[in-house]
Amino acid sequence: MAADIGVGLVGYGGIGRMHALCYRMLPLAYPELAGRVRVVGVATASAASAEQARRELGEDVVTTTDLAELLAHPSVTVVDCCAPTGDHARIAEAALAAGKALFCEKPLGATPDESARIVELAQARGLPGGVNFHLRFAPAIQEARRRVADGLIGEARGFHLRYYRSSNLRRDRAISWRFSGPGSGVLADLGSHLIDLTLHLLGPIRAVSARTATIITERPGADGAPTPVEGDDVAWLSLELVSGGYGTIEVSKMVPGAGDDIRIEAYGNNGALIFDTRDPNGLEIAGGTGDIGGRRIATLSRTTPPAALPSPETPGGTLQWRLASLASFVSALHRGAAPEPGLTDGLRVDRVIGAARRSAAAGGAWVDVDEG
Repeated sequence: MAADIGVGLVGYGGIGRMHALCYRMLPLAYPELAGRVRVVGVATASAASAEQARRELGEDVVTTTDLAELLAHPSVTVVDCCAPTGDHARIAEAALAAGKALFCEKPLGATPDESARIVELAQARGLPGGVNFHLRFAPAIQEARRRVADGLIGEARGFHLRYYRSSNLRRDRAISWRFSGPGSGVLADLGSHLIDLTLHLLGPIRAVSARTATIITERPGADGAPTPVEGDDVAWLSLELVSGGYGTIEVSKMVPGAGDDIRIEAYGNNGALIFDTRDPNGLEIAGGTGDIGGRRIATLSRTTPPAALPSPETPGGTLQWRLASLASFVSALHRGAAPEPGLTDGLRVDRVIGAARRSAAAGGAWVDVDEG
């Protein structure tokens, strides 16, 4: 790909604005990245959002409510999809058909079939694509991945992952795409991250048993009238790995006091690891079978690819993880390498979500994960 990369953002809500911020920060945090990366255009769902993007990003950034106009922009080489999940397939397919590389927020599609179409189109067009599973870029998770690859756990026997937020506790929170429509609910929103981390750290998933619950079944619609909620507030998954280990995933937006509270525990015949966002700059490990207790490794801001800002000795957090995710994608484009995580990683996650949805509909029955 050309040294200069022009990004076309699609969607300018909280995630779109976060990505815009990260693109602005890339030259300072990663000065050794080849070429220049800049947002050259933004397509939004409303004129108000387009105007906000113009005010915040400057007059030299094209803002529009017409996706086709953004895709026709001669300087756009990459489309970064930050739109609601139900729109991912439409936007991704249009971007790939227009010859643009793709970076997509998780989950890749609202259904496994949508994700499979995206992967097939990218492969047919010979275009690179990535999915923003930014939790992979937490230094502690990267250290965990290295340790697991070096045999820390050995044969995985058990694992427990949970992701808690308090976002859905208020009954007066209005209906949005997060509550209704394709891809809504916490299984897709939060569960996609933890399923990806399970695959990334421990390997493929053979089967899943799931339960989901919608705690608040009606919320105010656009006119203030009560509107049915389609998405789940809580999801509980039991998982069997292809390697034979068993574990659980719990995701909920109904936990009082929680704000992006994530905990990962995994153990095997050789050792164990624990990561918790209450201690985001460290990883707890236990190796060997003779000792009781473990030790903490300080990981701080030692990201891969390495960043100049903040320094490796400086405590970091979720903004740096998102920034590292974008830097990794851009670096892969410059090197002509396949981005990691790629579109096929997104498809693997969505196949597990699809199996979990089928299981929940069948009262928690075990369902095999379709590997295609």
